[in-house]
Amino acid sequence: MKGILYGIGTGPGESTLITQKAIDTIMVCEVIALPSTSKENCTAYKIVKDIYPEIDSKEFLFLDFPMTKDESLLQNAHKTAADKICRQLKESKNVAFLTIGDVTVYSTFTYVKNLVEKQFDVVLVNGIPSFCAVAAKLGISISDQDEQIHIIPASYELKDSFNMDGTLVFMKSGKKLLQLKEFLLQKKSSYAFDFYAVSNCGMTDEKIYRDINELPDNASYFSIVIIKNKMRINQDRNYKFFQNTKCENFPCHEIENKGNFNCLFCYCPLYYLGDKCGGNFKYTEKGIKSCIDCNIPHKKENYDLIRNRLRQECNPQK
Repeated sequence: MKGILYGIGTGPGESTLITQKAIDTIMVCEVIALPSTSKENCTAYKIVKDIYPEIDSKEFLFLDFPMTKDESLLQNAHKTAADKICRQLKESKNVAFLTIGDVTVYSTFTYVKNLVEKQFDVVLVNGIPSFCAVAAKLGISISDQDEQIHIIPASYELKDSFNMDGTLVFMKSGKKLLQLKEFLLQKKSSYAFDFYAVSNCGMTDEKIYRDINELPDNASYFSIVIIKNKMRINQDRNYKFFQNTKCENFPCHEIENKGNFNCLFCYCPLYYLGDKCGGNFKYTEKGIKSCIDCNIPHKKENYDLIRNRLRQECNPQK
């Protein structure tokens, strides 16, 4: 009889989010493998400990995976870890390798699995992915109807990400937050999107950000950034939206978010309706209609409103 290696996702950080299947599997394993040099430094262990204190009665394997991009160092670490696990499996012991989040998403376990499964059986036990937990924490959906979802690691070339339609999820962004923040601020002038970010989701030091400017330059490794409702303003949607940022008067009206200021209607097409235009106008002492305090034609969401109003005026019977 040979032992079985179980790769177990412990969820995003909140102990109550670990699955019952994960706990049941850990209970039948004699050995617990941790991707850490100690229990104290292992988040996955702490998650399980809160729900299953008896884990401390198990035998532990501490596996050191250096934070480096040096391929030779990484390959050596993966082989060393696999060898340690294989020795336990040869003694007919079942081994539970704990990893935060889901075991199939950017998990170090994958590299160990590829080595171990050449000799032994390997079983994967899923955990709740961090980006799903983040979306639930924020009260948003990751995708609706036919929206695509793109999971992007911090090492990805950011400039290519906005060429993809749908929801963008940036993972493992901690040390890259400043670069990501500057990139998103730059894109804000030509794209319309909703921004969300959570670091250490479900943990005691959890932080939620809904404004790009609030995002710190450096944060936890467990930081997730979600970009929703991305729309190319200056390309795909220019029939509804246009910005002439080189205009000497831009923006010609006070508006909360300059990135949403629409120059398509430089002169309001409803002006000729006089008192019936529906805008925030006033008359000067000389009797001239002044629209200085009206932003209706300059809000990107009002394109359809103005178009429908003009249609009603031109075709009153419809």
